Amino acid sequence: MHTHACSARRPFKLPARRGGAYVIASTGNPERHGDSLRAQGAHEVVTGPGELKEPVHGVLDLVGGQQLIDAYGMLAERGTLVAVGHAAHEGETFPYGALFGDNGRHDRTIATFSLPACADLAPDLTWLAHRVAAGELDPQISWRGGWEKAADAIGALLERRLHGKAVLDIV
Repeated sequence: MHTHACSARRPFKLPARRGGAYVIASTGNPERHGDSLRAQGAHEVVTGPGELKEPVHGVLDLVGGQQLIDAYGMLAERGTLVAVGHAAHEGETFPYGALFGDNGRHDRTIATFSLPACADLAPDLTWLAHRVAAGELDPQISWRGGWEKAADAIGALLERRLHGKAVLDIV
């Protein structure tokens, strides 16, 4: 395992399922996206943290807003929530008592993550590239086009018409 500036606070260095985790995926439309999420390794698919039946040990949150607050409320003792994205475009205001450390809520962590702040990602990116090339990981590319179509890709992503990634080909 490689060590660099971000690895100490990044609990999901390897894809969670490959690392032995029980994976619960959250999506706004489980009927539409559930099969593909299970194919990628999710054991369960829910619409949000409110559907969880018991506390979890780790959360990778791409949404922010109320979902981040709800996910933090479902963290087990010594659990970590990594805030990666802000797709909700709303702030987070924790209610009184949400940060108490009693009743099994001791030592929970919220960690932030920003890719540009990480140095020496070459070993991790090389590992990922090898897994994709070997067909072991599917990067979930749902749109691909030339650089001249960047506005189309951005629009599709912002309007949430894509379930996956957009790739711009640069020649």
